[in-house]
Amino acid sequence: MTDGHKLSASGTYYVIPPGDKEEYLDYIKSLPLNPAPEAFGLHANAEITTSRIETVLLLGDVLAMQPRAGGGSGTSRESVIGTQARDLQALTPAVFDLEAVSNAYPTSYEESMNTVLFQECVRYNRLLAEMAVGLKQVQKALVGEVVMSEDLE
Repeated sequence: MTDGHKLSASGTYYVIPPGDKEEYLDYIKSLPLNPAPEAFGLHANAEITTSRIETVLLLGDVLAMQPRAGGGSGTSRESVIGTQARDLQALTPAVFDLEAVSNAYPTSYEESMNTVLFQECVRYNRLLAEMAVGLKQVQKALVGEVVMSEDLE
């Protein structure tokens, strides 16, 4: 290893020259508090995966802390979930008209972002369609019209 050798593509992490304790501490203090995946030799998408896992765990913990049985005059867990499902359903926009998007932003070699836009619209439409079905099913499951599946839970 030579002094100044870059250990990452950004150049944030590099080999420092030999020095005293204070120089090492100063270098360490200059490093980011939350290191990027490159610090560990990982691809940038590793951060996305980590964030998704943390989100799932956080939401799972929040749901686990909600009361399971109603006591007193408070609202029940089912009524809170039902209200949230209805609110989300009311706020969920309709799916994109892919033909209109394709006409307004035609895909071509010169306009690669139009291709990306169209692909993202397709993905977003899948999400919107899944939300529409899922939110209706959750509301039905809360009143006992359908069985509460693991996915709905």
